[in-house]
Amino acid sequence: MIISYFPKYVAVLVLLVLSVSALDTFIAAVYEHAVILPNRTETPVSKEETLLLMNKNIDVLEKAIKLAARKKELDLNSLQERLSCLAKNNTIYVVANIGDKKPCNASDPQCPPDGRYQYNTDVVFDSEGRLVARYHKYNLFAPEIQFDFPKDPEFVTFNTPFGKFGIFTCFDIFSHEPAVVVVEEFQVDSIVYPTAWYNTLPLLSAVPFHSAWARAMGVNLLAANTHNTSMHMTGSGIYSPDAVKVYHYDMETESGQLMLSELKSWPRRETISPAAVDWSAYARAVKPFSSEQLNFPGMIYFDEFTFTELKRNAGNYTVCQKDLCCHLTYRMSEKRTDEVYALGAFDGLHTVEGQYYLQVETLKLVRICTLLKCQTTELRTCGEPVGSVFTKFEEFSLSGTFGTSYVFPQILLSGSQLASETHYKVGGLALFFSQPLDFNMITSQLLDYVAILLFWVLKASSLDTFIAAVYEHAVIFPNVTLTPVSHEEALDLMNQNLDLLEGAITLAAKQGAHIIVTPEDGIYSFAFSRESIYPYLEDIPDPQVNWIPCNNPNRFGRTPVQERLSCLAKSNSIYVVANIGDKKPCSASDPQCPPDGRYQYNTNVVFDSEGRLVARYHKQNLFLTESHFNAPKEPEVVTFNTTFGKFGIFTCFDILFHDPAVTLVKDFHVDTILFPTAWMNVLPHLSAIEFHSAWAVGMGVNFLAANLHYPIKKMTGSGIYAPDSPKAFHYDMKTEEGKLLLSHLDAHPHPRAAVNWTSYASGIEAPSVGNREFNSTVFFDEYTFLELKGVTGNYTICTLLKCKTMDLHTCGDSVETASTRFEMFSLSGTFGTQYVFPEVLLSEVQLAPGQFQVSSDGRLFSPKPLSGPVLTVTLFGRLYEKDPVPNASSDFTVQALRVMLIVITSIVYLLNTHTPDNISQVNSDKFLKGFFGENYTLLHLK
Repeated sequence: MIISYFPKYVAVLVLLVLSVSALDTFIAAVYEHAVILPNRTETPVSKEETLLLMNKNIDVLEKAIKLAARKKELDLNSLQERLSCLAKNNTIYVVANIGDKKPCNASDPQCPPDGRYQYNTDVVFDSEGRLVARYHKYNLFAPEIQFDFPKDPEFVTFNTPFGKFGIFTCFDIFSHEPAVVVVEEFQVDSIVYPTAWYNTLPLLSAVPFHSAWARAMGVNLLAANTHNTSMHMTGSGIYSPDAVKVYHYDMETESGQLMLSELKSWPRRETISPAAVDWSAYARAVKPFSSEQLNFPGMIYFDEFTFTELKRNAGNYTVCQKDLCCHLTYRMSEKRTDEVYALGAFDGLHTVEGQYYLQVETLKLVRICTLLKCQTTELRTCGEPVGSVFTKFEEFSLSGTFGTSYVFPQILLSGSQLASETHYKVGGLALFFSQPLDFNMITSQLLDYVAILLFWVLKASSLDTFIAAVYEHAVIFPNVTLTPVSHEEALDLMNQNLDLLEGAITLAAKQGAHIIVTPEDGIYSFAFSRESIYPYLEDIPDPQVNWIPCNNPNRFGRTPVQERLSCLAKSNSIYVVANIGDKKPCSASDPQCPPDGRYQYNTNVVFDSEGRLVARYHKQNLFLTESHFNAPKEPEVVTFNTTFGKFGIFTCFDILFHDPAVTLVKDFHVDTILFPTAWMNVLPHLSAIEFHSAWAVGMGVNFLAANLHYPIKKMTGSGIYAPDSPKAFHYDMKTEEGKLLLSHLDAHPHPRAAVNWTSYASGIEAPSVGNREFNSTVFFDEYTFLELKGVTGNYTICTLLKCKTMDLHTCGDSVETASTRFEMFSLSGTFGTQYVFPEVLLSEVQLAPGQFQVSSDGRLFSPKPLSGPVLTVTLFGRLYEKDPVPNASSDFTVQALRVMLIVITSIVYLLNTHTPDNISQVNSDKFLKGFFGENYTLLHLK
């Protein structure tokens, strides 16, 4: 279910042809391919570039095909001419997944506007290179917007000397058509199954579900999954109706894997085929077990289960929901106090935030009986993903009143491993139980959970919306000292801050947050020397090492802070974004190596909901006081993918520069920016909530900004900002407490229509103002101003703001309150750049969500009266191309700072209505004209 990529996924299925006569057995192979992905772009690449990428993947697949062929097998794989030749040259069947295009015209009412259908397509080439099957995926997953589904489901089969085969793709396995129809009505013996499966515990990991499907449907299933650990994609296998022949599940490495096994060609003819099962017979005959336990609700994905806790070492339990009753008898070897198990039932329509994630709506009714381990000892975690356990079960029996023949039995052991068929069997009356187990055998495979479930609709691997959280943290500072403290003292201080962050992370997770951002310097504060920061630093590895510090804390030396952050993410099933310090040794052979032999970096880290380190970013644009850190030699552009969008990350002062901030959005097309910051508010134009919300609007992305809370240094102002409006924000200079913010966001925000920031203003003739202009300073920059004398008027200005007092020389000084209300304004400018950030700030330093708009011709305007008095209305432009290039004798950070605020001539239309009683107030609120020119400095630095 990878979106927007070709090739999507590839299956290699290898089957030996010894002669044209029928074979009783054949050798099958599947290849779990670590697909080489293209650079993500919304602009179509050339056919040559497309072919180059696909050939790189086929080069890898060719090696697997040849290896399989040398072992006398048959296969199924990709790209028509080359794959046909691979099949022919290796005398092997090849199955592949590619894209198909079909022209259509206006006479077809379903024809897309671009005049073509595009299909997610499986192809099969036989051992002579002949195309023998083509299947268009019918049940598209939610993110597959690049594809169409056929008007009617396709039931594709092909005959071989070793049985009759059917084919379908990934999400199809959950629907009656074509999956069940191909097996039951077309009587195939084996299914070839290319997939890009996103593992979702506790019930829908690839290997247990695919093996359960093969058992329940009575066919061989050859499942080849994509290998992409960052997307939780792994799990391929060769499954027969009576056994798991071979499987592969690996979240630790990035390598592909070839698997082979011998299968029976006609498993339906075998006497060992599973007998028909009446999945309700036993459960209907059982009188519900009485229990002193009270049921409790719990969520698996977005479905509300009814659970009951297993309180004893052994017992009988029944839990019911609607028409489904689940019965359990079990015996543990030991009831552990640190692990909780529950029996759960669900009977209903599977939904995700109220919607079905099926493009072709077919079967939606789901009935599930499940015995599972809760994530922690808290019952609210029952249903959340669990990776490893220690409780041992000696026996169990699980059954349910399903009322259907389509039930898929699964057992999954600790570490996402399958149970051997010797551990359990399915009785003719639907009794699902374990054999008495040899203790020595089970000690290496500790039972995680078992489940019986009906046709299940998979939780979407891509969410349309998600819940974001940011935490404004009142950091605890160390004692001021120039002498470095010990590592133990440093860790003690960091743990005090982590205690506070833990409370915010836990609370956010309880409220359903998918990701939380914490501030820059939030774990150890700031104001260090190079030597005094050192005890606070850890070695932070490249995320490509695929590391979960919570599981393996000493893999990269002593890393207690990373371990704790990882465990916080894992135990709360939430992405955690934090800012810490990284250290990297260097030597004299590196001419830029500092004298102390190490680089020290201001570093953001991201841990996913399993505790895995998925992103590391070294701050590029250090602020003047950060002499204790180094900047990386080249800007790092860091992104990572989630089920709820593509994310980019940078830190504080980076936002004022092109790299990496603009590059992440324009070239890497991220949906959301994560922004830990320690931002000191500078009015009138650079208060945190004012500028950060404007950047989200100007760049068209979600922006999650977590600031420190330290009013003494004017540090406050955090928010969750969408491209169209702030969703939640916090500005508080009066208290000393932290603040948690949460809000829903679109995972893939719709891009705003392009704005020509010069169009409107360039067509306006500037009105004559005589000699009423005057000069004043805004944060060391000399502006040219013009006082607004009337209640209404037209003026040529650039920023509209309130002066601090009646003295015009105070125009540009910091002001936090105002009394004048504007019923309408329109502000525009001849900027000559696309990078313009619109700001509207009200009295008491508050934003104005939904109260202003930006037109395509470059006007910032209010369609109705604002809700409060105005402090500033500003168009903040950046001409990045005029930033000076760093050289050996200059500090790039200082030079770039000098051109931070660049604004050209602008026009403003104002309408300010007051009664005669408040005209004096109008005259007391002075508004200014901004400067003309292109290259003004924010700070005059020597």
